[in-house]
Amino acid sequence: MKLKKMKQVNIKPNMTVNELLIEMKEGGFTCRKVALATDIFEEMINDKECKTFLGLAGALVPGGMRKILKIMIDQELVDCIVTTGANISHDLMETSGGSHYHGREDINDMKLKEMEVSRIFSTLVPYDAFAKFETLAQKVLETIPNRQMSTREFIYELGKHIDDRDSFVRAAYEKNIPIFSPSFADSMLGVQSWLFSQTTPLNINVLRDHSEFTEIIYESNKIGALFLGGGVPKHFIMNGSQLHNGLSYAIQITMDRPEHGGVSGASVKEAISWGKVASGAKWINIMADVTLVLPLLISGILSRV
Repeated sequence: MKLKKMKQVNIKPNMTVNELLIEMKEGGFTCRKVALATDIFEEMINDKECKTFLGLAGALVPGGMRKILKIMIDQELVDCIVTTGANISHDLMETSGGSHYHGREDINDMKLKEMEVSRIFSTLVPYDAFAKFETLAQKVLETIPNRQMSTREFIYELGKHIDDRDSFVRAAYEKNIPIFSPSFADSMLGVQSWLFSQTTPLNINVLRDHSEFTEIIYESNKIGALFLGGGVPKHFIMNGSQLHNGLSYAIQITMDRPEHGGVSGASVKEAISWGKVASGAKWINIMADVTLVLPLLISGILSRV
């Protein structure tokens, strides 16, 4: 093995994000990994034979990533999205006029309860924001056709009736980029959909997701994925990738660890043993907060595409 000498990362005033990433590649540890991940993502989206899948887990909208997700869709950096219902719910909350606020993780939660404010780590959400979301959700649900739908069809119908240019759900509708949410029942939107279904027919069949998602997989020459967190979105994409000899590109950004055996912390390398990632794939694991890495990665990519 030929050794490559490491250089020390150099920074200077007014350098661009892309210039910073190029310097970060000369460093070590997570610094270098973020830069290498940007290179892999660039290659993935420039590979005309490859479809890029995006897995969205965790509280990314409360973490401030909503506009970045919309930009990724607007710039067609992804071809298909699999997300938790929570990210869709918080996207609709912003659409409804509800807001997320800055807080602290060491704040008095009993005091927050008295103030009718919920906490998501260091982000605060007043109860009235949930009320605004619920009002909008019920209004939009009234527009949903009475027929059996996959979650992809359901979310497409939602996007059609959202009048908010900052919404990533609306952006996906406009770009005709499919969004699947196989676990959306476990979310605020899922609860509102259940409540709505008590008086009005609403037929969402999550098993149809497999049929539609598999069709997208089979129509792809190559597939790659950017996993923002793990959970159901990662597992759903990985299961589909087994039908296509595995992912040719894979980037995982997560804070979860592998020792407990859960999919959220399992390394991309481990997925090779399952046939979910191709043996010759270009892949990288980054143990870091998505809200730190994603702005750097996408800012760098926008200056290259």
